[in-house]
Amino acid sequence: MYDLAVLGGGPGGYVAAIRGAQHGLKVLLVEKDALGGTCLNRGCVPTKSFIHDVKLLQAARTSQVLKNTGNISIDAAEMLNRKRKVVNTAVAGIEKIMQSHGIEIARGRGELLAPKKWKVTGPDGGSKEVEAKHVILATGSQPSSPPFIHVDGHFVQTTNEALDCEEIPKTLIIIGGGVIGLEMAAIYRILGCEVTILEMLPDIIINEEAEIRRAMKITMEQQGVSLRLQTTVKEVAVKEGKVRVLYEVGKTQAQSQNADRVLVAAGRSPVLDGIDQTGLGLAMVNTRLETNLTGVYAIGDVVGGTMLAHKASAEGETAVANIVGKRKSFNPGLVPRCIWGLTEVGSVGMTEQEARTAGHKVRIGKFPYMNSAAAQAMEDINGLVKVVGDSESGEILGVHIIGSHATDLIGEAVMAMTMESAVEDLAAVIKPHPTLSENVMEAALDWSGLAIHSPKKG
Repeated sequence: MYDLAVLGGGPGGYVAAIRGAQHGLKVLLVEKDALGGTCLNRGCVPTKSFIHDVKLLQAARTSQVLKNTGNISIDAAEMLNRKRKVVNTAVAGIEKIMQSHGIEIARGRGELLAPKKWKVTGPDGGSKEVEAKHVILATGSQPSSPPFIHVDGHFVQTTNEALDCEEIPKTLIIIGGGVIGLEMAAIYRILGCEVTILEMLPDIIINEEAEIRRAMKITMEQQGVSLRLQTTVKEVAVKEGKVRVLYEVGKTQAQSQNADRVLVAAGRSPVLDGIDQTGLGLAMVNTRLETNLTGVYAIGDVVGGTMLAHKASAEGETAVANIVGKRKSFNPGLVPRCIWGLTEVGSVGMTEQEARTAGHKVRIGKFPYMNSAAAQAMEDINGLVKVVGDSESGEILGVHIIGSHATDLIGEAVMAMTMESAVEDLAAVIKPHPTLSENVMEAALDWSGLAIHSPKKG
C-alpha cells in the first residue's frame, strides 16, 4: 500500500508528490500525459516562451538606438522549436527530480474506485488496482468551448492547437477577453496579425482593478487590437478557407466577420475523468483541501476558483501538510494573478471597489512608471502601481501593477501580505536604485502622502 497516491502530474500534482516524498511518504503519481500538465505543456510556459520572443521583436522595432530594424522578423518555425525545447527540458527535469525522490510514476488513466482504492489503466489497455492511505485529486482543466462551436484544430482552435502551430494567420478572431485571450492577442499582434477580441462581458479581465483594465484597453487599442465588448457569438462556420463569425453587440442586429482563424479562449473547465462524483458521493474541498471522503484531497483547477499553476502548487503543499498532521489552511486571498500581454499585469488581494464593498475605510497609494528613472532608462514608462490599504489599521488589502515586470514585482506585495505587514512596512524597505522595485515602495509611500518622486498632492 502507498502512503499517498496523486492523480495528475501537473503543477499541483507533481509538487504534492515531491512534498509528500520529502516527508518520507511512499508516493505513487498517475499521469496519462506528459508531466507538468497543461501549464508546462500546453499553457503558461509555452505562452511565456512565445511572449519572450515577440517582445524581443517589439523592443528592436521600437528602439531609438538600433539601426535598420525595419527588416527584422521572426522565424515562426524556430520560435516553435525553441518552445518545444523549453518544454521538453522542463518535463525531463521534473521527471528526474521525482525519480531522485523515489516517486513511482504510473503512466495511464487513473480511476478512483473508493477513498483508498485506485484503478490504473495503462496505454496498452492493461489495468491494475492499487491502494493508498491518502489520495490527492489533481486532474486539472481543459479548454471550454460553447457547444455550437466545432473546434477542428486548424481553422478553429483552442490554445492546445495554437501553441503548437507555426502558421501565423493574417487575421484572427479571439473569442474571450480574459487572461488567455489577452496573452494570445499580444503574441499574434506583435507578429503582425490583425486581431479582434470578442468579449461577452462589459469589460476585459473583469475581475481586475478598474484602472488596470482601463490601462490595458488603452494599450491594446494603441497597438491595433480591436476590442468588441458585450458581444455574443451566435455562430462559427468554416467556408472556402475562411472562418465566418456571426455575433451580436449588445442588442444590435447580428453582424458577421471573416478571419483566417478563430481562437476560442472562453475559459477552462475542470477535468473529472476517472472521478465519479455522484457514485462516490464526493463533494469538493474545505480550506484544508479535504473532501468529504476520508483521506481524499482535491487541489488545483479541478476544485475551481482561480485556475493558476502557482495556486495549484500551493494547494498541493497545503494538502500534504494536512496529510502529515500539520493542520494548514489555504488562503486564496494571497494568490497573485498575472497576465503577460502587450504589457504585464500583476495583482493580489482586493480591488478598491471590493475593499469598499467589504466595509473597509480605504486609502489609495499610486505611483506611475513615468516617474521612475529605471522605467525611463528602459524606454518603458507606461505603467502604474496601486496600493489599496485600510486607512485605520494600515492593512494591505490589495496591490495592483500594470507595466514592465509587473509579474515579478507583485511578489513583493505577496510577501508583505503573507507576513501581515502594513502599508508603512512596504514603504520602509530600502530598494536598490535605479530599479522598478522602487515603484512599489513609492506607491506605498504615496499612501501616506510621502512619495518622493511624485509632485506634492494638492
